[in-house]
Amino acid sequence: MPVSKRAKKVSLTKVKKKAPRAGRSQYVDKLRQGVEARPNLFVVEIDEHSRPTQFKALRTSLPGDSALFLGKQTLMKVALGDCEENELKPAISQLSGALKGGHALIATDAPRAAIVAALEGCRAPEFATAGFVPDEHVVLEKGDLDVAKYPVSMLAVFKKMDMPVEVQDSKLVLIDNFRVASKNKPISAEQAKMLTHMDLKLHEFAPAVVASYVDGDFSAP
Repeated sequence: MPVSKRAKKVSLTKVKKKAPRAGRSQYVDKLRQGVEARPNLFVVEIDEHSRPTQFKALRTSLPGDSALFLGKQTLMKVALGDCEENELKPAISQLSGALKGGHALIATDAPRAAIVAALEGCRAPEFATAGFVPDEHVVLEKGDLDVAKYPVSMLAVFKKMDMPVEVQDSKLVLIDNFRVASKNKPISAEQAKMLTHMDLKLHEFAPAVVASYVDGDFSAP
């Protein structure tokens, strides 16, 4: 018997994706539970060019019973409350007002000094991403490239990036100075890739406390 072209086979094991609204609701509930279970809360500024790999190190370095929350500041404000009528804890809506894009929250039972020390311990240089603005020119000087880092097989990669490089005596040689990035000018995705190839880390992961709620008191240093 002919099968209708409109007939569709549906797998009984197919799992529906979680609805966005349900995901947001779960995030808000999880954040509220984390804040209610811990007396102190810190707003941490994290540069938009920081790489996700740094967040894992930050989580593991936090002292005591701590939880790191990343996400949209609008949902964070919903969880904490933005006025006296709906705030999760007394005066915590003041902390909610200090939240901006790029901020993270740390709920903890540890004192401020311990959190600041943990954040300082996580500072580390990292590769810049597209859009990062260098505070100085980055120039590669002409000459031989390290064979161990840059084998001849990378010639095509560097040529694609318009680098003045060629093969001499079985090694790559930069035949002229080459500016990889310019001062005060956002780098492109190609420049970010080139900086990574050249092992040049221009950005620094440097999380810092910009506001706190400790034992019921709000502070914005």
